[in-house]
Amino acid sequence: MIIYPSMKEFKVALFIGRFQPFHNGHLFSLKKCLELADEVIVGVGSSQESGTENNPWNFETRKMMVETLSGVSRKVKIVAIPDNPSDQIWLQEVKRLAGKFDVVVSNNDWVLSIMKSAGYTVFETGLYNRDELEGVKIRAMMRAGEEGWKLRVPEEVAGQIDVSAVNKFNSL
Repeated sequence: MIIYPSMKEFKVALFIGRFQPFHNGHLFSLKKCLELADEVIVGVGSSQESGTENNPWNFETRKMMVETLSGVSRKVKIVAIPDNPSDQIWLQEVKRLAGKFDVVVSNNDWVLSIMKSAGYTVFETGLYNRDELEGVKIRAMMRAGEEGWKLRVPEEVAGQIDVSAVNKFNSL
């Protein structure tokens, strides 16, 4: 059988992350999702969280980070995925909010474990350039006023991020 570049292995991929902020490692994984599937559902995890040191941006801001990506935003659906202490209830909520998907792409062991146990095909993309591309490090650079954080996020995202959401924790 001949496989053409436009043929995808799956119809819909689910990609869940907190995106605090959406950085180049997330973009790497999102592009892998687009190689695997015709469509991608981006689940913004911990969607109810905002205004904290680890989760400074609200769901709408994180959604906007993904929507600004040129060449990607037309191919994705973005949904809010709130936390739940029960793995089973969380899984049911993900299925309800995301709709139908046939593969889950993640580098989070907890997400992969739940989805695999539920019978989904799961893929890990690997942590791309993890030494530099980690949300906690990028937020620390923002707090310190280091401009280098802008190189760690897609250009479109750098132009949209409100650093003041992170800077309110400078005194901590």
